[in-house]
Order: sequence, then C-alpha cells, then structure tokens
Amino acid sequence: METVAIKPDERSLSAAHRDHFMEAMSRILASRTFSKSARLSAFLRYVCMTTAEGSEKILCEQNIGTAVFGRPDHFNPSDDTIVRSSARLLRQRLATYYEEEGRQDRFRISIPRGSYVPVFVDAAPPRFTPEYQADARPDPAAVVPPLEKPAPPAVPGEPTEAIAETRQTGPIAQAAPITPTEPATTTIPGSAPWSGPASTFSLSTSIALVRRHWLFAVLALPILAGLIFLQLRGVGVAHADASDRFWATILSADTDTSLIVADNGLVMYQSEVRRQVELSDYNTNYPGDADTAGTARSVAHYGARRYTAMSSVTLASELGKRARAAPQRFHVRFARDVHLADLKHGNAILVGVENSNPWWALYRKQFNFHIDWNPLSGDYAIRNDRPRQGEQADYAFSGRDPSRRGYALIGLKRNLSGDGYTLLLGGTTSAGTDAAIEYLMSPASMAPLMKRALRPDGSIADFEVLLQCVLQANGSTDIQVLGLRVNQS
Repeated sequence: METVAIKPDERSLSAAHRDHFMEAMSRILASRTFSKSARLSAFLRYVCMTTAEGSEKILCEQNIGTAVFGRPDHFNPSDDTIVRSSARLLRQRLATYYEEEGRQDRFRISIPRGSYVPVFVDAAPPRFTPEYQADARPDPAAVVPPLEKPAPPAVPGEPTEAIAETRQTGPIAQAAPITPTEPATTTIPGSAPWSGPASTFSLSTSIALVRRHWLFAVLALPILAGLIFLQLRGVGVAHADASDRFWATILSADTDTSLIVADNGLVMYQSEVRRQVELSDYNTNYPGDADTAGTARSVAHYGARRYTAMSSVTLASELGKRARAAPQRFHVRFARDVHLADLKHGNAILVGVENSNPWWALYRKQFNFHIDWNPLSGDYAIRNDRPRQGEQADYAFSGRDPSRRGYALIGLKRNLSGDGYTLLLGGTTSAGTDAAIEYLMSPASMAPLMKRALRPDGSIADFEVLLQCVLQANGSTDIQVLGLRVNQS
C-alpha cells in the first residue's frame, strides 16, 4: 500500500495522482455514507481542496472552525473542541465508507491522527506468491468434520438405559436401572395426543419436537425478515417519493433555477461598520448615508472580494447532483450579481438570512417567522409573529451560548410573478444553515411536510419551517422543528 502526501506541485504529486485524488474525494462526497452529513462533507471538502491548492499549512483548528463550522475568528479551540471531535467522527465515517461502499476503491483518502492534512493512499492489494498460496491452502480434513454415527432411536416400551449409554464417553457411574412407568397421555400443542411411556417421550420425542420447531424457525425467519424488509422498503420509498417530488418541482427540467449563495463579505463589512445594509444600498455595492469617509476603505476592501460560506458550497454540490434532468438549467450566482428582474421568473434558491443575503427582504412580509440580526451586539432575535400553542413569540441566539444552540429558517414562496418558486433557507450560523440543508435533503424529514403541502393538482403550497439545532460533542447535530406553517390558500 503506497501512501502519497497531497502536495500541489508536480515534483511531489503527479498529475495522475491529482486526478485520482479529486475523483476519490468526489466519490466519497457522493456516497450514502456522507450524503446525510453536510457538516462532515464540508469538513472533508475543505481540507482536501485547501491542500490541493497548496495551502495545507493553514489547516489548523482555528481556520477550520471559522471556515467550516462558522465560529468567529477569535474563538478558542481549547474551550470549543468542535474541530477535534468532528475530525474524529470524520475518520470514523471514512473507515465506515471504505468498509462498505468504498471497499473496492483503489485510491483512498485518509486523515491521519494529529493532523488535518489529508494523505492519498494507493490501496492496491498485494500479489500473492505461490508459496503463500500453498501455505494458506486449508486442510480439507479440518474443513469438513467427520460425521458421527447417529444414536439408535428409542423404542416405546423398552428401557432407556441403552439410549443413555450411547451418549456417554469415558467411565460411567453406577446408576439404578430405569424402569418403564405406566403409559401416560401427553398432548403436544399442534399435534395428536401421545400415548406411551413417559420416560421414552422425554428423550426421543422431545428431541424430535425440538428439531421440528428449529426447522419451523429456519423456514419462518427468512419469510419474517422479508416482510419486515418490504415494510421498511415501502416506508423508505414513500419518503423518497415525497422528497423527489419536491426537488423535481424546484429543479424543473423546463424552468431555470438559480442558486443565489450568501455574501459573507457583506457580513464582515456590516460587522465593521456596525449597521445592516438595506437592499436598496446593497444594489449599489453597499454604501449608504450612514457610511462615513472612514468606512470607505471597508467598502473598497470587501466590495472587491467575494466570500461565501461552506454551507453554500455544500448546497451547490448537492443540488448539482439532483439537477441531472436538465443540468444546463441550474445556475449558481453570487448574491451581489443578482438583479430584481432575475427573481421575477423561474425558480430561485436564496441561501443565508437577510444580513448575508439581502434579497430575503423581498419576501419578509410573507413570513411568520423571522431571523433578525442586531448589528450592535452581533446577536440574533428569532421572532414568531403569531405564536401557536406550545410556541414562543421570541427566541434569542448568541454566539457565546455555551449550549451551542442555533436556529434555521426554511421557506417556500411563489416568485415575484407567481409563475415559479423561491426557496429560502438560512441560519444564525453556518451550522444552522447546514441543519436547514440536512433537513431539506432528508426524505424522512420532507415526507410529513410534503404530505401537508402537496396540493391535489400537484403544486406545492407555500410553507415555512423554523428549526432549532444543537451541536453535540461528537460533531452531530440534533434538529428539532419549533414551528411549521403551510398556506393552502
């Protein structure tokens, strides 16, 4: 097995190795093992792409926590171990992939312990020498044990000492002879009454009964397993059909769909000037009346750069795989490049809440739930305009919350002309947006929602879902639905 460290230059890694490396990464990310974990997929993609670009020296907890998990630049890895725990989970998930789906993969990716830089492994099996094959040849006598001579069957009316003796080996203790008792009648459930010596029934007939029941179990188990499999498969197919119906509508083969990714440069700029940029200002590269000459440098700095979150990249990758029917109709666009006319026709998917994707403002009045950013504190307020029983009117989020609780919002609305759909999703952090993506990509999550939102004519009613996500120590996320609205009117 050959291990090759990934380096960007030709001297360390050949072009062929680089191609195999990228193919191996794509195969892993498209697998069932990784498709349900947007966070681990983003983690793997980030470390692989960063290394392939020749920037593996920046792969540390601080940078990974900021780029992949949405942690602030000043977060302390000693207090927040999300990167280490997720790396451990990523190594376990890679091991599971190569034990199952990827067991035939020759070229493999590994994340060694104590490092976040991936290594490239050529897992070609070793060639076996004739000597090895001869040594490894099994002994036929050891494989097939000799058959034992069966014991003679019991005969009703005869003493059973002979039967007992056929089971003994070595010295036999002196025992009192067993004498036949009066015939007794014993009823076996599901069979005819047995009439004969009780001692004879207790040996020969009970053995036959056990064999009979074992035979029944051997025959019944596959049938039972098949019924369970068909039932579970039916549930899985129903869930998959609901999810497929939803994405077939959003990624229609006869309609253009634009994925509009978040503008994280805007988030940095707003944090620096301590104000939220309105949509009208954003259209003019976000200067406004509140800006001063001192912030002009910030406008030039962030306006000239294009940053987006890994969650946007993850979603673009997932939707690219689902847009097979008409890939030419699926487009990825940066929020700063969009114009109002682009949202009037066709389908659109907006990633990020309003402070990272101001186009949300066009749909604000259609939402019951809102995620509002406070530019002074940097915190978020989650508002519920019309709370129902069991719901709260307000939820608060702070990046300093030790419980690692976050929120996400998903909404499906008609586009500005009413002839298509706009799907909006975003969270209080990248982890929240990842939770929204995970919810949308899960057939089990989408099935009950689609059951309520799907109309008899095949169209989908407007809906919105408020999620709470809690990051666990092992890197997984617990997702809970806090509120759901479906507008069938």
